[in-house]
Amino acid sequence: MPHRYDIAVVGDTAAGCAAAARLAGKGWDTVLIRAAHAPVESPLSDWVPGDFFRMPHLPSGLARRAGAVGFKRVVYHNAALDRRHDYRRRGVLGYLAPRGAVADALRKAARDAGTTRRSTRVAPTLRLGEDAVRVVGSTQTEARLLLVAHGRPGDIISDLSLPARSAPATPLVVTGLDIPLDGGSGNLDGALHVVEAREQSEMGLLFVIGKTLHVRIISSSAAAGNRAAELSNLVGDLQTAGILPDKLALGAARGAVWHPPASAALDVETHIAKRCILAGTAGGFAGAITGQTLWPSVRSALLSAEVAAEALSSEDPQKPLENFRNQWQTALGDYLRPPSTSLQMLLPLLFANQRIVGRFTDALLFGKNI
Repeated sequence: MPHRYDIAVVGDTAAGCAAAARLAGKGWDTVLIRAAHAPVESPLSDWVPGDFFRMPHLPSGLARRAGAVGFKRVVYHNAALDRRHDYRRRGVLGYLAPRGAVADALRKAARDAGTTRRSTRVAPTLRLGEDAVRVVGSTQTEARLLLVAHGRPGDIISDLSLPARSAPATPLVVTGLDIPLDGGSGNLDGALHVVEAREQSEMGLLFVIGKTLHVRIISSSAAAGNRAAELSNLVGDLQTAGILPDKLALGAARGAVWHPPASAALDVETHIAKRCILAGTAGGFAGAITGQTLWPSVRSALLSAEVAAEALSSEDPQKPLENFRNQWQTALGDYLRPPSTSLQMLLPLLFANQRIVGRFTDALLFGKNI
């Protein structure tokens, strides 16, 4: 007879690791399964809103262990790169983190809490039974409950034959570069920089964390343009404008393209299957504007961990799992809901009407209604 865990968490993403650490810390026999998944989250340096590290049930000292650096300033640049607006607050607006550092710190927290780690070299098949679930890949794992915390929601929903209001869309495409810096970074330090793009369906972001310059383009267009060329052109334009150094080690840069499932959680009919719960990007928890996945995916995973712990203590585990819908909608609904007006279209107005910059920043970083 194979060992039956209390709960299996599929996905050693930041969300999966946060949930596994919480469940193992509560005494449940937890296995965290690393498996191949679609590129839906940033594999590069990233940012999170200012309240990320104050999230309930995250390990203490996570920001320090992840090497995250707070920023109190957002700098907006117009498309011609000849005008800018610095927006400052007394409190921390957000944090910048090195590549993979948040997930690595949460991975260690899960290990320290007693989580068992397993890997599968092939995409796993999820089999949901009456009294147990099985994750079948290059190895087989059995557990009383399953939490899926990575992948595209459409793929997971299809695999589990779950209903959806419509096929959850993946409207955003993000292209990014991590570029090593040999020298200084000018006045880029300590701020998140937002760049108006010439295409109204796009927006640029850049920041410096340590000795790494991160540049990305967020596109809401379905057009399959040359993403690498667009990113290269943005870097060149920023250099010409004197915003970036003339000499950059582009040959040593690390690039990536990913497709965050922006707001897809709102289209999913149910995040619950038989003894199974979908959280993280598997549940479509990604920001509507920037495609930010760390905050909504980890928040959803921690909520799902509390629900799963309650289900594990119940004679009828399916009933407590249904509580997840109300919990995530209360905690995340506003953040996930797209704004009534595209922020890309509003971005040019910031340079004519600076009174709206504060509200624009709240919408950009915290998902507030502008």
